[in-house]
Amino acid sequence: MKGKEIGFIEFILLVALLMALVSVAINMLLPAFQNITNDFQLKDKNQVQLSVSLLYLGLGISQLFYGPLSDNIGRKQTIYLGLSLFILGCIISYQSNSLSILLAGQILQGIGLGAPRVISVAIVRDKFYGRQMARVMSFIMVIYVLTPVISPILGKSIIVASSWRVLFLIYIIFGAFIFLLFKFRMPETLAKEHQKALTLTHLTQATNEVFKNRSSLSYILILGLYSGVFITYLNLSQAIFEFQYHLEERYPYYFAFLALSIGLASFINGKLVNRLGMERLTKSAITGSVYVVIPYLLVHYFTTPPFWAFVAFMFVQLFSYGLLIGNLSSLAMQPLGHIAGLGASVVGAVSTLISVPLSIIIGNFYNNSTLPIVIGFFVVGTISTLIFNAVNRKNEKKYHQQPV
Repeated sequence: MKGKEIGFIEFILLVALLMALVSVAINMLLPAFQNITNDFQLKDKNQVQLSVSLLYLGLGISQLFYGPLSDNIGRKQTIYLGLSLFILGCIISYQSNSLSILLAGQILQGIGLGAPRVISVAIVRDKFYGRQMARVMSFIMVIYVLTPVISPILGKSIIVASSWRVLFLIYIIFGAFIFLLFKFRMPETLAKEHQKALTLTHLTQATNEVFKNRSSLSYILILGLYSGVFITYLNLSQAIFEFQYHLEERYPYYFAFLALSIGLASFINGKLVNRLGMERLTKSAITGSVYVVIPYLLVHYFTTPPFWAFVAFMFVQLFSYGLLIGNLSSLAMQPLGHIAGLGASVVGAVSTLISVPLSIIIGNFYNNSTLPIVIGFFVVGTISTLIFNAVNRKNEKKYHQQPV
């Protein structure tokens, strides 16, 4: 298959599987938090939540290196390196006899997953641009989002039938499967004449170019803020569903239902983005995210919101997040096509390094109440509105100043 083109649908499926590995590695483990707490005899069950945040931290830091590396040696070779590190991290977590060893394995998994996270975006940017890229990313996200729908249910079933450690064996098999698919089915999308030398001068110049582009940085910041609250939701989901609302075994099913909202949003975005544009859809998503917080906070002021109210609130928030992921990534990448690998690295790394500390800060305020997450969405949405309006006013001013 080397050097040959593949069909559009197969391209979508391969990139979606690459992205899905990140989601599977996170969401299948969520139902295991209580089991891990019991096995390691932890006094504070919130310690296990660090596994997700630290995985994201490893993912965020590593993305800075995978992009420029892929610009030098190609997308496929970089994917092979990342998947190998991910599998090694899974082996460490599988054999862990303490939380610290488990977390070390999670960090290494995150470092490995930085490659799929960056390269999936770079591969799409190699072949598509602007609204077409947003459209392709939306269709990829539809498939990608099915993983958080299925994986918690599958993870819970595996844990009940065997042990939480078996989850890491599943990750190893899935990672090896993707490795083979990319080796034999996906052609290299970066032409040799576009490969760039891996020099400090090139990295410095390209990084400066990204950071000087205020539009890209603004969209990266918004993506990081919303991802931070989203990671908080992932970290606290088991505590909220199983213990706060006493849903116990039904937790994976409610989690899966809410995950469908992201897939629905991505599908709708793919249908509408060519007609309405990325900016308009992004603004609508941020506005909807902020407005839905207000009635929920009013209810929270007088009484503890019922479970259906929390589900409705999170459905809207995750729907908004589903609209934002593809559009913000595409808007941030739009001026960076000539340095797509490094551009994808900066987009992924900076947004992740914003989101992880934010998720830890919000999570520390959790006290058997959904209020920290709600306030988190309100603050993030308000700040994002200000940033988005500022960058679009500047772009409109620049457009009107251009000579006709």
